[in-house]
Amino acid sequence: MNIEIERKFLVKNNFSVEGLHFEKVKQGYISTEPEHSVRIRLKGNKAYLTIKGKSNESGTTRFEFEKEITVNEAEQLLLLCKNKIIVKTRYYFPAGKHTFEVDFFEGKNKGIKIAEIELTNENEDFIKPDWLGEEVTGDIRYYNLYLAEHPFTSWNITACESIDILMIIKKMINYFGKDVRRINHALKVHAYVKYISYNENISNKLQETAEIAAVLHDIGIKVCEKKYNSTAGHYQEIEGPPVAKELLKEFNIPGKTLNRVLYIIANHHSYSKIDNQDFQILIEADFLVNFEEGNESKNIIPNIRKKIFKTKTGTELLENIFI
Repeated sequence: MNIEIERKFLVKNNFSVEGLHFEKVKQGYISTEPEHSVRIRLKGNKAYLTIKGKSNESGTTRFEFEKEITVNEAEQLLLLCKNKIIVKTRYYFPAGKHTFEVDFFEGKNKGIKIAEIELTNENEDFIKPDWLGEEVTGDIRYYNLYLAEHPFTSWNITACESIDILMIIKKMINYFGKDVRRINHALKVHAYVKYISYNENISNKLQETAEIAAVLHDIGIKVCEKKYNSTAGHYQEIEGPPVAKELLKEFNIPGKTLNRVLYIIANHHSYSKIDNQDFQILIEADFLVNFEEGNESKNIIPNIRKKIFKTKTGTELLENIFI
């Protein structure tokens, strides 16, 4: 009986598969008991029967028994797994003395990318490539066993979990450089958008567009200053969308989501064009930050409260903070 010690991480969008060795993997579960799962795996031209014990409290360590079997035996045993089957492509990424196994899931789990690294002890140091995302060691949602029974496409995904909002924030920060005021403004608007969206219980898709738009709503301001010597709202609406589109091109954002984000950026000073909750919440968050920063006179708050604020959460924030 061996002891398996491994850590799991989500994978950022800047991970490149170019030049990496890979194998196709198909695996199914005969038993999904947390105390002792039984797995059948086809990997390349080999097959394995694996029995795993329950993970320790940190999720890094568990007992593992593995035995190579014939491909024909594996194919027969997979028939017993019924719907508890996972298909993925595994890429091997060398990093110092270790190798990351990076799985791109397919089928009902498409969209999940997980990197695993095996260690000799739980505290062993290892190289962390820049594409390594949030650690999910011990999070049962990212166990293959869980994904076999609860495919990713069936999850009620938290807004922006499928799109790396942190990487978009990083892009925004790099773009503004040393302009701390603009960076902080975007971060504060984004924080209010998340808070209002959560409390208003809006759909995940709407929160996703609202969060991305919040991070990038003023992204055209540098071009405006250079081109027009002005930061007027109507100039920002013209110049913001092309800059945002360029910054977002590497994120594989679905066309409808991207177009919606660009629409909000292109109209975020045109309040008559507010047409849904994502746009509404972005505007309320922007006003809250502008009042705090002194970009808008507090004398207009009663009028703005009456004409602009529509959500219960946003209105409560406005009243509790400024009235």
